[in-house]
Amino acid sequence: MLNLYKFRRYKKKQGKKKVRHPKLIVDDYKNEFGFMGLTSRKKKGRGHNNYPLLYNPEFKNGIRKKEPSYLRRKVEYDRKTNFGDIEKNYILHKEDKANLIPFIDKQKKKR
Repeated sequence: MLNLYKFRRYKKKQGKKKVRHPKLIVDDYKNEFGFMGLTSRKKKGRGHNNYPLLYNPEFKNGIRKKEPSYLRRKVEYDRKTNFGDIEKNYILHKEDKANLIPFIDKQKKKR
């Protein structure tokens, strides 16, 4: 439970720029983490809205960023070895966590 709702750097390179994005860990299942991607985009593809966060989880120089932030709606799973340590400059706000838990539970049931 200590690992849940924390951000970790994903070791696999993704996207056009092939960077390692932070992921929100939402499930700890055997040797895998369930995760949701963090993004600044409102939509993924055509008409697929991302989940809006009330507060941007990223901090820079101890100050929370003001730009809007979203989570991908899909809970994905990958081996724990593909994730780095917990990110210190990404913290999910308690209001976002409270709003997100019922949504995540519903997504995990689809697995």
